Amino acid sequence: MNNYLLAFLWSIPGLLVATTMHEFVRALASSAMGDNLPKSQGRLTLNPLKHFEPIGFLLLFYTGGFGWGKPVETSGLYYKNRKRDTLLVAILPSVVNLLLGMVFLGVYVNFGGNVNHHVANILNYLCFYNVGIAVYNIVPVSPMDCVKVLSVVLPANKYFSYLQYEKMIQMIFLFLLFLGFFGNIFGNITYGVIQFLGHLFFIL
Repeated sequence: MNNYLLAFLWSIPGLLVATTMHEFVRALASSAMGDNLPKSQGRLTLNPLKHFEPIGFLLLFYTGGFGWGKPVETSGLYYKNRKRDTLLVAILPSVVNLLLGMVFLGVYVNFGGNVNHHVANILNYLCFYNVGIAVYNIVPVSPMDCVKVLSVVLPANKYFSYLQYEKMIQMIFLFLLFLGFFGNIFGNITYGVIQFLGHLFFIL
């Protein structure tokens, strides 16, 4: 079988788990803050089909981490502390992805050599895409979570200025990404985080 096709097949569980958990945690966190919108739209679920977004899914595979599931709509109107809760809803999905990446890394390190090579590669991609989606979400480009973080940490006038150029920034970033300008940079960051998690795993 073609190596590229094999890599894609090995990647599918990692892509689905990473995007599903990311969006589910966003829905769960926002619901915990008093927001009923995610539940009313059927997003408070671990069903991957509810969180599947084809363009973001294919981008994740093509770029090795930059992509997204179907973004969960949230409303801060019901938050008790809008700034704090908005920040938590933006950050927690990536934290969970990192923890999942650490879990899959631990399974891969301990059992990867004793299982079928297909299973070992699936575990490898489960780790990689969970860490990768967390790394790419630090990029201040829509629809990454960092944009929500900016809405909290930046002064209102600065954030409004950013929003004026948001689409342009997104288009330039995606264009450069497809040309390969950022692939090595974010790939190295992702593998660096995985190495750090590996050291942390052995310490714990």
